[in-house]
Amino acid sequence: MLTGKPWTGSAVASRSQRLAQTPSVHVRTKHAAKASSATIQPANPGTTGSKEGAPTRKLIVLRHADSAFPQGTRDHERPISAEGKLQAISIAHELKKAGWEPDLVLASNSKRTKQTLHEMSKVMESLEDVDTHLMGSLYTVAALDGQTRQHMQECMKEVVHDKSHFCVMLVGHNKGWEEAASQLAGQAVKLQTASAALLQVTAESWADVLQGEDARWRLVGILEALGPQRQPSV
Repeated sequence: MLTGKPWTGSAVASRSQRLAQTPSVHVRTKHAAKASSATIQPANPGTTGSKEGAPTRKLIVLRHADSAFPQGTRDHERPISAEGKLQAISIAHELKKAGWEPDLVLASNSKRTKQTLHEMSKVMESLEDVDTHLMGSLYTVAALDGQTRQHMQECMKEVVHDKSHFCVMLVGHNKGWEEAASQLAGQAVKLQTASAALLQVTAESWADVLQGEDARWRLVGILEALGPQRQPSV
């Protein structure tokens, strides 16, 4: 297990050679919303669903915050913008208020994704202690047609634990993130920057819902960051 400071990428180790051999990094740190009409329930392991005694497994599919386009900067190294910092703080507030705080994070290893997490951790203090995996393959796959959901599931199977993980946050990029969220929800999902699709399913184990595409995830809601370019819905 690799440990290091939050989101800096200063300690890097290869975990995955899939998808153009892009690396993965395991980082262990130390230290108003738009929603569907469904009620957003807190993400805690005591919640159960229709299967008697089975816990509710939850997914937060979060797109990174607004990013800048500095001239001559590679896409992977683009930073978040000033508005993006505000968006990241806002969505962290909304997730925290809704009770959806992850106990496992899988994220693209792009600069804007790491900076989104860093800004969120200023509000959502629990992120500072969450087991976090930065994966280059999650950056790569988001640009490919029809592959993001399956790859998300494969990445999760490598690191998720039934007894300790009940709410997983996946942080990355469109077009793949919208596509995967839509497939999981069984309906069209639009993700603006720093917006999150909240999904849940009742299952004894993660293996029950990470095999194939048959799991019946329910779209609980979509949270959006509020910023200068976004007005709260009535």
